[in-house]
Amino acid sequence: MEYPHIIYEKSPPLAIISLNRPETRNAFTLLMTDSICRALEDARNDGHIKVIILRGRGEAFSAGGNIKDMANGRLAAWDMKDYLWENVQRVPLLLDELDKPVIASIDGPAYGGGFDLALACDFRIASRQATFCSTFVRIGLAPGAGGAYFLTRVVGLNKALDILLTGREIEADEALRIGLADRVAPPGQLAHETRAFAMEIARGPLASLRAIKRAVYDGLKSDLRGHLDYMSSQLALLSQTQEHRVAIRRLLKKEGRPHDPSKRE
Repeated sequence: MEYPHIIYEKSPPLAIISLNRPETRNAFTLLMTDSICRALEDARNDGHIKVIILRGRGEAFSAGGNIKDMANGRLAAWDMKDYLWENVQRVPLLLDELDKPVIASIDGPAYGGGFDLALACDFRIASRQATFCSTFVRIGLAPGAGGAYFLTRVVGLNKALDILLTGREIEADEALRIGLADRVAPPGQLAHETRAFAMEIARGPLASLRAIKRAVYDGLKSDLRGHLDYMSSQLALLSQTQEHRVAIRRLLKKEGRPHDPSKRE
């Protein structure tokens, strides 16, 4: 299967999606957003993939939308709405539904829609030369791919308003300080740091990773009683997995306690 404008690689337990239009600083196209969605769906359905890494090739993560189309009047009125509904917004909706961890690996600018894309991921690991900017206010627009939704959850209400309303650039050190970036890698070490973090997560059983991610996001949307009821169902299922049974036997063996197979684990 071909994936225009991205490079999609699988090296289990990891899948890597690289935005591949470096000559335009990885500005989005219809083909690119469609390819991202198809790659994410493939990674979601592949039982050998535990963690997904999203990055940009070249000197930028992504500059966001295509300014030329806006200047030519191609993205206005209902054309803009349809473009967002049918194309761009498919990506954050899919990322929101995806129950495998997704890491944005950010080297260089993540601006506009590229900033929104990074925010829709579960983690953001940045290089020292990474910069973040919600550029929409500069051109008389507003975030169209979930930026206002995700940013508030990442850095809080007041800081999100600061970033969105001023359109100012956020450098790596500030991003780390305010929680916009989870880690900052030294020059030339971003790929290594991202992979190491991804592999640290991938050590866990896939069923457990998926249940934990679902639990965290469910907790943002439900009350405590509803969340606890949901989790009791999840744990009932997880307790039957082979990974859980093997781990319990290993712990018992380590503690020097005999394992009684007649007893429920």
